[in-house]
Amino acid sequence: MGRALKLSRLTASSPPPPLGGELDTETFRVGLYLRVSTGHQIEGESLDEQESELKKYCSYKGYRIHNIYVEAGKSGGTVNRPEYQKLLNDLKSGKLDAIIVKKLDRLSRSLLDFESLMVTLQTHNVEFISLREQFDTTTAMGKAMLRIALVFAQLEREQTSERISDVMVHRASKGMYNGGVTPFGYVCVEKTWQPCKREKSIVELIFKTFLHTRSTVATTTLLNRDGIKTRKNTMWDCRRILDILKNPSYLGSRRWKGQVFPDTHTPIISTQVFTQTQDLLKTKPHPQASHSPFQRLLTCGDCGSVMSPSYSLNRTKCRYYYYRCARKSNTGKPVACGIKMIGFPEIETRVAHAFQCLAHPDQLKSIENRITQYNIGIQAQIDLLNSEINQHKHALETITVRQENFFDSLTLPHLTTVDRKVIHSKLEELKIEATQIQAVITKKEFEANQQSETLLDMIPIKQYVSEAISLDSSDVTGYRDSLRRLIDTITVYPTKLTFQFRWIPWPWEFNG
Repeated sequence: MGRALKLSRLTASSPPPPLGGELDTETFRVGLYLRVSTGHQIEGESLDEQESELKKYCSYKGYRIHNIYVEAGKSGGTVNRPEYQKLLNDLKSGKLDAIIVKKLDRLSRSLLDFESLMVTLQTHNVEFISLREQFDTTTAMGKAMLRIALVFAQLEREQTSERISDVMVHRASKGMYNGGVTPFGYVCVEKTWQPCKREKSIVELIFKTFLHTRSTVATTTLLNRDGIKTRKNTMWDCRRILDILKNPSYLGSRRWKGQVFPDTHTPIISTQVFTQTQDLLKTKPHPQASHSPFQRLLTCGDCGSVMSPSYSLNRTKCRYYYYRCARKSNTGKPVACGIKMIGFPEIETRVAHAFQCLAHPDQLKSIENRITQYNIGIQAQIDLLNSEINQHKHALETITVRQENFFDSLTLPHLTTVDRKVIHSKLEELKIEATQIQAVITKKEFEANQQSETLLDMIPIKQYVSEAISLDSSDVTGYRDSLRRLIDTITVYPTKLTFQFRWIPWPWEFNG
């Protein structure tokens, strides 16, 4: 790399120890992982501080940053973190030679999760570096010390969690205030729930109406018809009504972490009324939720509103299930839409026909052609970025040559003190210019990597299509879960359906 690189390494302050062994730092690709677990930290400088330290380390070592994985507001006790999963995918696909973190607990606080990660790292010959603890996984001692540190990190986390949980349960059992949302019908006064006169009368009306009509739909309709609003001045829905009917707070109890404890606040509902309500809710069927495979998937093609499951009774008191447009006016009242409803059997049949059409060779060929054109466009952007990267690298090489020439000129015996000051000034200018160019190169490489991840592969798409046509609609729960894994939304029109699949970035239309 020349004398400029040697000089920058000699002036680095207290650098961490090297990995061990000789590395080709110009091609040694690293992933920087940053994480904070609370919103307060996100607003502070924790992420910036982590990124700054890791970048300084990479600059000192001469490593090339492949990607920076930023995890904001995520706990280290689980691996269900999007950037963490992206990091795993990159190291498995051979894009990384090392993972670098500021502290060990930024990556994981779980011993089992870290053990699994260690196996993955060893399998793919990827190193692990933690700046704070100065761990080096190239040695047996480094691996052992790493596991020991993680054991204590997990122990501290679990003990803290247990202590907090025990304290909160104890406080709840004594009727003490633990915070949280004050139930509708009460106001919080000096950490005690006191009945709110207006809301208390609405809660009493909800219980009375439900026991009379035996229907949350009828209760909701009555409240909205009479202009009775929620605490946020919005219309009522069945879910809010059901939450109130099941809440033991109106008996003078307090619910905490699934347990119900006696409390000192004033009850709103009598024990007899509450017990009758719970008995009625247990015997009352709620089939529309469990029999709605397209719940939260359908949108109205006329107005774009969500289509919600509902039902009506015919003359023989049999239920007819359908999805209805949930469009509302600015006042919160339902508004008639061009596409009012679609029955469960009709939408299931239309979706099944759409999947069969999707699997036809002509359709697959059409999708494949569009994917090819899409990838050509993405590849053109990647090629343009790579061209710009090469230009910047050429400029960086030119600066390196100029730095070498200035270093060589410093050895000339006839130079005066003024000449040496001028040369040092030029070297400093070149160093700054080189740093700026390297920053641009890193940014362009990051953009190119992001673009490459958007390239589509037809093989997994064919697998998704195969899964779609083999779905068993008789298993409602499994069918619904599979649909949500494959589809973001289905827009319903009178004569067509528009699918927004998760695996292609454009909608697919089915006329039928």
